[in-house]
Amino acid sequence: MTGLLGLPADTTSGFLLGFLRRDFAAVKILDGFVDGGSIDARQVLVAVVVITLFVPCLANFFVMVREKGLRVASLMAAFNLPYAVLVGAGLRWALGFVPLEWIAGR
Repeated sequence: MTGLLGLPADTTSGFLLGFLRRDFAAVKILDGFVDGGSIDARQVLVAVVVITLFVPCLANFFVMVREKGLRVASLMAAFNLPYAVLVGAGLRWALGFVPLEWIAGR
């Protein structure tokens, strides 16, 4: 989290909540931004993109298992996690060239 994605360590709890319910993860991460916490606009954008792309929450995973079977659902999850991290790392790199004021709208 902190190395490749450049996110603060306290966003880990948001990602763990994402396995239970994805909307809880977004709320947890945005709480750190709204309260003037340790996360800035670039990091919020990276975190929300990674949350959107990574392994679905438990309920979605069980639906995938029911529809496609355990093997296919597990392969989908195994592909989604590294894909989400790579996209997030690429986005972090690309946003390094964009002024923070453009992202935050301030």
